[in-house]
Amino acid sequence: MKRRIIYFLIAVLHTGIAFAQEKFDMATFTVPKGWQMTKTSETVILQKDTRKEVTCKIIISATEKGAVNTVTEYLQARAIKGGKGINYDNKKGAVVKYEADGLISFFSKGSVTESTTPVYSYFYSLSNGRQTFYYQLLTSNNGCIDEFNQFMTELKMDTEDEGSQKAKKPGERGRRSSPATPAAPAPIM
Repeated sequence: MKRRIIYFLIAVLHTGIAFAQEKFDMATFTVPKGWQMTKTSETVILQKDTRKEVTCKIIISATEKGAVNTVTEYLQARAIKGGKGINYDNKKGAVVKYEADGLISFFSKGSVTESTTPVYSYFYSLSNGRQTFYYQLLTSNNGCIDEFNQFMTELKMDTEDEGSQKAKKPGERGRRSSPATPAAPAPIM
């Protein structure tokens, strides 16, 4: 009986470690299973170990003071943080805004060619009205879209000043997620 309890506790502990929440500035997230995390003071990079010619990378920026409330503010930030050489669609309606529960998010899609392979960029801002962080998916195929969308369902942003323990998922209302979450899933290519 004691042996079963010990095995059970080890299994529970292992499961908790495998799906532990990570914290980076105002962002709380779960690293997708099988992905590696590299953390610096400015970014967190989550990368799926795939074939050499396949790109699957999520980049989360450090939180900055100030809100991104308008398309113009988003476009200015995207020009700086959205990646060099990435061509983003700037037509009307190409930038999508979502708002829910005090969080504001903008999203747009772009692409770049790396070694004759098209790589798509899904670039997001997430703001709580006082601070903003950016996150981006770079991918060359649909192989990590589902994992990215799962990552976004678990992504949270603190809704109070730094040091606060209170965090919200985009669109969170109590324990339920609103259908109008301020982060659109990455479309399948």
